[in-house]
Amino acid sequence: MRNRILAILLVLVMMVGVVIYTNPISMVMKFLKDEESSSIVDSTEVAVEDEGLRNTVLYYKDDKGFLVPVMRKIPWEEGIGKATLRELIDTEENKIEMEALGLLPVIPPNTQIKGMNIKDGLCTVNFSKEFLNLTSKSDEEIVLKSIVYTLTEFPTIDKVDFMIEGKEVSKFEFGTDIAFDGMSRKDINYVGNNQNEDKVVVYYESTTNGIESYFVPVTKELDKADQTGVTLYNALDALVEGPPAGSGLYSDIPLGTKVIGVDINDSIACINLSEEIGEIEEDRELVQKVSKYFALTVKEIYKDVVGVKLFKDGKKLEVKENKEPVAVPTFANEY
Repeated sequence: MRNRILAILLVLVMMVGVVIYTNPISMVMKFLKDEESSSIVDSTEVAVEDEGLRNTVLYYKDDKGFLVPVMRKIPWEEGIGKATLRELIDTEENKIEMEALGLLPVIPPNTQIKGMNIKDGLCTVNFSKEFLNLTSKSDEEIVLKSIVYTLTEFPTIDKVDFMIEGKEVSKFEFGTDIAFDGMSRKDINYVGNNQNEDKVVVYYESTTNGIESYFVPVTKELDKADQTGVTLYNALDALVEGPPAGSGLYSDIPLGTKVIGVDINDSIACINLSEEIGEIEEDRELVQKVSKYFALTVKEIYKDVVGVKLFKDGKKLEVKENKEPVAVPTFANEY
């Protein structure tokens, strides 16, 4: 009798062990299945502050013709990529939504997004024929780049291919070519003249009616005489040169400021500048803003940098109540 009881107890223990062991596996398999059937542009790396909303970067057009990245909270839904593109369609609702910043949606009115497929990093979007209602080459470039830059903010998308009414497009009416493997991020707000292939993205500022300000990424060519190629030093050197004359952009970096050196220590960019930068060191808010120009520009090359320290001739800027590095912002602009 005692042996029978021990045998029964042993069987019960083994059954419990099987349940404990197999349940986590079945839960993992269910999770993977759910992930595959959900929107494939979702990512656990995306910061979500409010339940049911996703922090999503969209690229709108300003009144000067520049594309401006704006982080907005988009409701989570099946097919979040399509939902994001709908925010870029020129509708009255979308125009009113962005009116406060003076920005405009770029996709032609009445355009429908008929389908979207993502495979191996390539996102193919099928638009209705209204998408072709573009008026100029610059308009065409802005719309295509807005879509490419917006979609490639999602971690599962590297390139974008275009279809109109189910037919693949290799070249648009005003001459924009689409590579066989899609369009990737390239030359946002390009202000050069194609004399040098070495280019960097720097950040300046713009305003709407002189009230609302926002940061604008600009692609600049490096000096052709510089044979060192794209480096962090060269990118910052291009930044302190200031925006092109007549662009409508501005920079609060004091005129004549030079980059003496730059170093990355423990994910902090330590930037040594000439004595001209001292003109701002008594103004804490101005130092914060100027540091953001540098931080956003550094982030284009070093994604893992988390903070920026500015120095004047080797000495840290003396700014009241500002002894810590200025944090690199997650987003250039938030709305």
